[in-house]
Amino acid sequence: MREPGTRREHLYKAMVKRYECEQEDALVKIDGLMAGEIVPGHTDITGEIDKLLCKIVLAAQKMAKLRQYYGTN
Repeated sequence: MREPGTRREHLYKAMVKRYECEQEDALVKIDGLMAGEIVPGHTDITGEIDKLLCKIVLAAQKMAKLRQYYGTN
């Protein structure tokens, strides 16, 4: 059973979780690349890490704006 709350609260929480997940996913992939556990389909490992860092930054910026405009605290 879902916890009580308004639709807005549920959407807000879902978006925060989405951005947290995007950041964590990218961090796990970077960790794997840095440890040599994951080899991308090409030799541009630094380019791949750069793309993943961009995803982390973008998700963090989105979450900051979400909190700025729609946060309850």
